[in-house]
Amino acid sequence: MPLDRVGCVPYDFFSNTSVQGSGLGDQFETYLLENGVLSPQALERARKGTTQSGDGLGDVLTRLGLLSESDLVQAYGDVLSLERIDKSSFPGEKIPLEEVSERFLLAQRALPLSTDDKELRLAVADPLEEFTREALEYAIHKKVTYLIAPASEIDLALEELYGDGPAATMEGAGLMEEVDDDIDRLRDLASEAPVIRYVNRLLHQAVSEEASDIHVEPMEASLKIRLRKDGMLEDVENPPHQFRSAITSRLKIMAGLDIAERRLPQDGRIRIAVQGRDIDFRVSTTPTAFGESVVLRILNQHKLELDFTTLGFPEPELGRFRAALDKPHGIILVTGPTGSGKTTTLYAALNVLNRPDRKILTVEDPIEYMLEGVNQVQVNSRIGLGFSSALRSFLRQDPDIMMVGEIRDMETAQIAVQASLTGHLILSTLHTNTAAGAISRLLDMGMEDFLLASTLNLVMGQRLVRKLCGSCKEEVVVEGNKSWRAVGCPSCHQSGYQGRTMIVEVLPISDRIQDLIRSKATTSEIEAQAVAEGMRTMDAQGRELVARGVTSLEELYRVVGEGNNAEI
Repeated sequence: MPLDRVGCVPYDFFSNTSVQGSGLGDQFETYLLENGVLSPQALERARKGTTQSGDGLGDVLTRLGLLSESDLVQAYGDVLSLERIDKSSFPGEKIPLEEVSERFLLAQRALPLSTDDKELRLAVADPLEEFTREALEYAIHKKVTYLIAPASEIDLALEELYGDGPAATMEGAGLMEEVDDDIDRLRDLASEAPVIRYVNRLLHQAVSEEASDIHVEPMEASLKIRLRKDGMLEDVENPPHQFRSAITSRLKIMAGLDIAERRLPQDGRIRIAVQGRDIDFRVSTTPTAFGESVVLRILNQHKLELDFTTLGFPEPELGRFRAALDKPHGIILVTGPTGSGKTTTLYAALNVLNRPDRKILTVEDPIEYMLEGVNQVQVNSRIGLGFSSALRSFLRQDPDIMMVGEIRDMETAQIAVQASLTGHLILSTLHTNTAAGAISRLLDMGMEDFLLASTLNLVMGQRLVRKLCGSCKEEVVVEGNKSWRAVGCPSCHQSGYQGRTMIVEVLPISDRIQDLIRSKATTSEIEAQAVAEGMRTMDAQGRELVARGVTSLEELYRVVGEGNNAEI
């Protein structure tokens, strides 16, 4: 980002920058290593020191004698393009600041140098320290320009100017007091009995009604609560307006999240007992215009169904899928949009493959359910652990079968192909609308056609359609064809549907399909050949379900689209 003036970094640059461990922190560590300031062993020693003490890397480096203060200031200045100053540039008297307390300045080792209506100039000892920047963003509504100075000189100046002043006894006027009071108020509200009862009742209701997700959404004048059931969102009664902040805080406390952080997304997990069973909730928060939106994904291990028939996997497609699972190596792909059941299908496949004589490794984002006997790895982008890096490390773990949560890029696809060529069975997912479309997507990524043709065993597209409620569905005749429609009754909570089932299209890679892949045939050409070889498209299979009264034509159109206009 361009500098506002030579040697000084404007505040909005820092406010959008990560700290130690990523972003600027990584740049700083790289500088120390590449310029020979530190050896890798010394840097690792300092990292351990930061973990043990909780202090910043700069403080640990100087305390351990690995870096002098002057060298540290030099490094900060070079990496961050910060102007370096010393005590000769410090003010001789206090710089009055109404927005923050003197106690805050002392605690954060931040020395005001000058201020006017447009800008605050601030000398800091550790420019990578996150809280100082975030707190000042909260309190000060003008540009903050940071400069770097030796920590010992800043400490001495702060003590001389502010140490004996009234800052320690100031009540309510400073930033820290305001923030602390606000956090304490939210924590107290979140601990009140009505809020606890409401949140517990909401979680229990969602589990008992077999919802998959809970959405807690702040509106301008209310808190909107919705449950996703059978893939559709349904409103539930909104809580009293005065509890909106407390409910969000209660959920964050239960998930182990920072209730003071309301500007950045956070992820956590809740485990509670419902009807005598432990239920996990994956919690995600994100800031919106009117507050934090919270979504809870319900992970009910006891409801996880890993039997293909119970899931609704139709024949003869199931036989073709099992035949692909029986092969010792190659790639099996499951395609479909988010929420189409791809992960559950892969879990069911792993359940079939899981035997004592096989080693199975998975990399997932995130791990939704724990599978006994399977080594599962969670993606962690903050430390550089992605699908491709995990899959590469798996090759050194002597696996038989590997599952990759999703093929998102060319690198992951190439490693998957490499693994299958060396005798491994690979299962993964891809976001495409049809089975044939997955082949075109991989070719578009840059995958070599001959490698793809040689390693791909099977591609399956799938969707989940809601099943008509057996208590209230009605038979109708449309243009001379018998069909069924949803009505709604107490049994299905007036939705007209109960439960979901699969519709799939299974595309085994035959010799003819391999030839089409090598010739880079179009998606429609590949699909036409697959249909000629016996593949039922999702549209065709869905229409069979409509004719049998399992689902409605409206539901099929919602999930698959109108497809062709063939008669049912």
